[in-house]
Amino acid sequence: MPVTLVMRTVGGRPREIRRALGSAAANTWRPLEVVVVYQGPEGADWDDMQRLPGEFARLPVRVLRNPGCGDRRAENLNIGWAAGRGRYLGFLDDDDSLEPEHLRLLVQAMQSTGSAWAYGQAVLRKEDDALATVSESRPFRRHRFSLQSLWNENFLPIHSVLIDRERLVPALRERPFCEDLDRSEDWDFLLRLAFHHEPAVVEEFTCTYHVSTGARNTNLSLMGGEGEGERQRRNREAWARCKSLVEQRKAELLASLWWAREHFGVVPAQAGETPAAPAPALVTPPAGLRQRAVRKVIRVLERML
Repeated sequence: MPVTLVMRTVGGRPREIRRALGSAAANTWRPLEVVVVYQGPEGADWDDMQRLPGEFARLPVRVLRNPGCGDRRAENLNIGWAAGRGRYLGFLDDDDSLEPEHLRLLVQAMQSTGSAWAYGQAVLRKEDDALATVSESRPFRRHRFSLQSLWNENFLPIHSVLIDRERLVPALRERPFCEDLDRSEDWDFLLRLAFHHEPAVVEEFTCTYHVSTGARNTNLSLMGGEGEGERQRRNREAWARCKSLVEQRKAELLASLWWAREHFGVVPAQAGETPAAPAPALVTPPAGLRQRAVRKVIRVLERML
């Protein structure tokens, strides 16, 4: 079965993107293609992107350009999603990397379980401007998948995930990333994906999430030429706006399942009350035998959705 990897980039990181593509080329699974979606103007960076297919001749690489301005990271993912030819589709940001068995293990996990998606474990590697390792840790590891945990925080780097598009619910099959988001677009997508489909979990560490301790922050680089204070202000505003949108998405997901509100610790508004905010408030559910029994039943119901 063919696999497509979608890579989005705004250029300016030639070493990182070649490291990422090299890790894709080293994967043992074939057939495999990479769709690189470059957002930016024509010029030196675009010229560099167009050299990539020739540099990785053993790996089919297609390079597309999104000429749009501003932060269109979700749109870039949707462009790659639509252009991908593989039944299985994954993601690889231009500064991350995969282990050689990443795709094989995830495809096999989906095939053996009939799951619509699978994920492997990710290493967090901090590095300096020379790409030398500063430290490594494994903060994303969970003993089992929990939609409730994902509800509270995103512990899945997007490149740790592989999806069987033929098994997805119709609502997720075309342009599944919310283009109103320029932060947390991956978390929003994963929440909806996990709400409808239980994943297959691969226990092996199959990919690395690279974080620079230097000046390579994509969020800030897409904000133009403002001063440092203005960039930080706009960054905070963007995070706050996107957090509100994700919370609204959570409320929409819960609206059709009355029992889910208690499971996810959502306090419903009482009759005659005006909610303090459009997003539901999350609280810690009370302990007790009844609550534990309810959660056990709900876990069973989740697997049936």
